[in-house]
Amino acid sequence: MNSLPVYTFFEILGAHPWHSFGIAGTGTLAVSSGCDTLVRRYEWQNSDAAGLQAVERAIETAERKLTDHLGFSPAPHYVSETLPWPRTGNVSGRWQNVQLTEGEVRAVGVETLASISTGAAVTYSDEDGDTIDDTFTVSAATTVTDTSQIAVYFSSGDRFNAWGSTTAIGSRWRLLPVTVTISAGTVTVKGPKQLCVKPLKYEGVTNIGANGLEIATAGNFVTTLDIYQRYTGTDSTNVATSQAVITWETSPCHGWWCCCASCTPDPFAGSPSDPAAVAQAVARVGIRDGTLGLVTPWEAIYNSTTSVWSTDELTVCDWPDRVTVRYLAGYPLSSDGQMQEPFRTIVARLAAAELARPICGCESANRELARWQFDLARSGGANDEIYGAVSADDLNNPLGTRRGHAAAWRFIRQRQNVRGFLA
Repeated sequence: MNSLPVYTFFEILGAHPWHSFGIAGTGTLAVSSGCDTLVRRYEWQNSDAAGLQAVERAIETAERKLTDHLGFSPAPHYVSETLPWPRTGNVSGRWQNVQLTEGEVRAVGVETLASISTGAAVTYSDEDGDTIDDTFTVSAATTVTDTSQIAVYFSSGDRFNAWGSTTAIGSRWRLLPVTVTISAGTVTVKGPKQLCVKPLKYEGVTNIGANGLEIATAGNFVTTLDIYQRYTGTDSTNVATSQAVITWETSPCHGWWCCCASCTPDPFAGSPSDPAAVAQAVARVGIRDGTLGLVTPWEAIYNSTTSVWSTDELTVCDWPDRVTVRYLAGYPLSSDGQMQEPFRTIVARLAAAELARPICGCESANRELARWQFDLARSGGANDEIYGAVSADDLNNPLGTRRGHAAAWRFIRQRQNVRGFLA
C-alpha cells in the first residue's frame, strides 16, 4: 500500500478537497456544469479520467521507484525479504553481516496490531467556520502513551469485500492522514471527513452519479471506526512471526565425509537425505548500521522464565543457505506523522507523471497535474509549437521523460544512498 495518503497527494496538487473524493453538494461544493471535477473510484466510472484506485497505484509505483534508486523508502514501511546467507569469512570475530535490500532500518520485527477500541463512535464537526462539517473525531480509553503507535481503521462492517480484496484488518482499511493526542488515558484522533466515506459507496455504476456523493447525506459516511495500537513486534518465537528465520537445505551425501545425516534430533522437515527437505530456526537480529541496512542475524532461543534471549549452536551442522528478515525501514516521519518534506512533494509529482490520464474533466482543474505529466521529449505540438531545450541528463533518466520523472531523478541523484566496496 502507498505511504503517501491520497488526501495529501490531492492537497499537494491543489485539487478540490471534496470533489477529489467524489463528494459534492450545493453552493461552493456544487459541480460546475462546465467542468466535471468529481473523482470516481474506478476509471470505468468516469470516461477518460483517472480514478482513486489509479491514483493509489501511481503513488505505490512512485514510492517503489524512489526506493529502488534511493536505496531506502521515503517513509517507514514493513518489509520481509529472503537473502542468501553470506559465505564469506568474518575475520572480525563478530556476528556475520547480512546486507538488506533497503537502508534506513528503524526496527527489526513484524507489524503487530493490538485492539484499543472497536466500533468507537465517530462525531463530525466544522473546524474552519464555513458551516460544513469537515472533521471527524473518535476517541477511546487507552494505556498506550506513544501517539506514533495509534492507527485508525474502518470498522469490520464497513470494509467492503470487493473482487480480489479482503475485509481483514490491514493497511487497505487505514485512514490517513490523522492527528493523534493522548491525555489522561484517553486517545483522541482527528482527520478530514473525506476519509470517512463508506467504501461501499464508491462501488457500482450509479453510486457516484453526475452530482457525486451528497455531503449532507449522513448515510454516506461511517458512524464508527476501530482504533488499534500498531507497533513492531520483536519477541516472537514462532518462525512465522519472528524477527528472522534461518533456513538450511539438505546436502548430497556421498561416502565417509557425510556427517550431517546423523545429527540428532533430525532438524529437517522430512529427511536429511531428502533433496526437497529444509530445516528452519528462529533467529534474532541486531542492527549494525541502520542507514546502510547492515544487520546481524543468528539463531537464538528464548528463556520464558528469565525473559532473556541467548545464542545457540546452529541447528544444522553447516552454514545456513538463506535467511528471511522482517523489518521496518524508511526515512523517518515528520512530527505530524506524515512523510517528510521534500519526499512527500517529490512522491506526488512522480505519481502524477505515472498517471496515464488526467484526473478531472477540464484543463483548469488539471493544470498542476498536467505540468508534471508533460513529456519533455516532445519537440513540437499543435500549430507547430516549439518547446524549450531540455538537458540530456533529464531525458536519459531511468524513470521516464515526463517532467515529474525528471524532477524525481534530480532529487534521487542528490539523496541516494550509494553503497561502496573496497577492493
